[in-house]
Amino acid sequence: MHILSTNQFTKDEVEKLLSRASEMEKSLLDPKTRTLLAGKIVACIFFEPSTRTRLSFETAALRLGANVISAENAMTNSSTYKGEIIEDTARMLSCYADAIVIRHPTPGSVESASLVTETPVINAGDGGNQHPTQALLDLYTIKKELGRLDNLNIVFVGDVLHSRTLNSLVPLLAFYPGNKFQFISPKELAISVEQKEKLIEKNIEFSEGYSLEKALPNADVVYMMRVQKERFTNQNEYERVKNFFILKPKHLDIMKKETIIMHPLPRVNEIDYEIDKDKRAAYFRQAQNGLYVRMALLLYVFNL
Repeated sequence: MHILSTNQFTKDEVEKLLSRASEMEKSLLDPKTRTLLAGKIVACIFFEPSTRTRLSFETAALRLGANVISAENAMTNSSTYKGEIIEDTARMLSCYADAIVIRHPTPGSVESASLVTETPVINAGDGGNQHPTQALLDLYTIKKELGRLDNLNIVFVGDVLHSRTLNSLVPLLAFYPGNKFQFISPKELAISVEQKEKLIEKNIEFSEGYSLEKALPNADVVYMMRVQKERFTNQNEYERVKNFFILKPKHLDIMKKETIIMHPLPRVNEIDYEIDKDKRAAYFRQAQNGLYVRMALLLYVFNL
């Protein structure tokens, strides 16, 4: 059982995963939890830098009793540096591990790896394409924080063009009725025509805008996203657009008291540090939730 995209899940499967994540949160320190994956080995191989995804996956495996083998900077410290293709890397990892977690900068690369092995492969982010485990922890966070997953106004702010988080989360939220999406971005980083066509095909209600102040008053979820420097070939262009949208303390006054502020992290300058003190700032709780969701996902790929 591979996990490659949120598009592979049914609503029923998503609900079961959220429920299992809740079980993992409640039983985190239960000795029985530490035996669920005893004897298993999980390989975490990351071709792009990561803090939360890699470490939370490794922690999730350890919390479940599995062992971990990993490559933190696989572009330079694995045989990829010598020219090995991702398929051959996957074949070799399947000889050593019972599950493989991969992050790669090239869209579709993780799926390519999954095609050559029956060992479960989990997509930990492939370029600007998909990040399914992030989306599921986001969904879990919204449900915990707001108590529901329907009739929400979700505002995505920043680099919506390159956001694998957005690509992964919107299809999951679309399972629930009444949700509306608004994309606030510099014009250069607006949602692509291809992305729009997919949303229209799925009858997902969305709008675009260029004013943060106009979008905030009715938002239930404000999802801030950094402008992704690594996706730019022209760094002057990056410098020009990186500061377009910054959430500042003054913005809190025009937001609802129950609104939550999310961010997949790392942040660069999208959220003023003063906002961390506000109870609506959910992004560090969001990162914590990644542990429980990834524990649930590891159990899922092992059919446990």
